Amino acid sequence: MKFLYSKEAKNEQIRLDGEAFLHLKARRAKLGERIDVRNLTDGQNHIYEIVNLDKRGAELNLIFSHDVEARNSDLTLAWAVVDPKTIEKTLPGLNEMGVAKIVFFYGEFSQKNFKLDFSRLERILISSCEQCGRNDLMKFEIYKSLDELVKFYPNVALIDFEGENLDGYAGKEILAIGPEGGFSQSEREAVAKKYGLRAKNILRSQTAILGIAAKILI
Repeated sequence: MKFLYSKEAKNEQIRLDGEAFLHLKARRAKLGERIDVRNLTDGQNHIYEIVNLDKRGAELNLIFSHDVEARNSDLTLAWAVVDPKTIEKTLPGLNEMGVAKIVFFYGEFSQKNFKLDFSRLERILISSCEQCGRNDLMKFEIYKSLDELVKFYPNVALIDFEGENLDGYAGKEILAIGPEGGFSQSEREAVAKKYGLRAKNILRSQTAILGIAAKILI
């Protein structure tokens, strides 16, 4: 753990319970010990001292705060909705690499019964940030279709077999990754700009988005 999360971090006094407290118990934290706590919104790291421990939580007093250098990109990726369990397993990797925003949309081949629990996704991101040290939360948006997405983001480019080599990508477009089954013909016709991957095999949706993020950011 690089730090613990609390939305109350920056206040003079805070109380940690739930998973944060369980982590303190696991590391056998003691009175007087100082720990890093962040709220993932203000760009700071807050140093607290443990002043009280009971069976259900810990009370901490703020000692000082300092700025944390921003290390993340401004990369936004569009991702057609797939099985939420797949998205949940993939998010930590995207978060660690520094993806700034994911714009979800329902492709024609997305299963429309898939619903995303953004509160759960945020909890997954918080846990990932605690582990990797990222100091802000990835942002999310969601649209009902590719057509609706393109209305808000006219600079969308599809990741598709017929596209240009991604080596020529200059960061001007938002890259859209399709669901399992890819994009429909009508979706391909709706978006002129396309980039392709050099992989010889068919990639799963989560493999494609992780590979693209890695190629651009790492």
